[in-house]
Amino acid sequence: MNPVLRQSLAAGLEILRRHAWLPLGVFLLHEGCAHVVDGYARWPAIDIPLHFLGGFAIAHFAGGALRVFAGRGLVRPPDPLLRILLLFALAGTAAVFWEFAEWTADRFFGTHCQLSLADTLLDLLMGMLGGLAFLLPQLPAALRAFFTPAPGPQP
Repeated sequence: MNPVLRQSLAAGLEILRRHAWLPLGVFLLHEGCAHVVDGYARWPAIDIPLHFLGGFAIAHFAGGALRVFAGRGLVRPPDPLLRILLLFALAGTAAVFWEFAEWTADRFFGTHCQLSLADTLLDLLMGMLGGLAFLLPQLPAALRAFFTPAPGPQP
């Protein structure tokens, strides 16, 4: 087997084993609320913290994936500030795709996930804020690294 493919598959399995538990847990919590205890009908506001947790979980997962791939030499580790921007963008993109999935379910399967445009935009905001909550503790170190001069010859 191709060594890069072998490393990539091993990295993928490590990512799933070490970092997929949080997004999977949030998804199962959502499914339990939606289909087991009818939580969305009993307490519609549960949607807000679940979207927040979803954004947090996706940023956690993507950060772990990036660390594993970099640790195995499959990608170069990005600068800390770029890493934060990338993970925030990935959390926002995941929130957008989740809303696309809700729209698709409403349109083609007769569900009622998206109550209004305001609800959809609040869901997007909460997903992005969840990703930001994961990243905020990492921001001071990233900013220090950004403003620290690189080692080497000084002019």
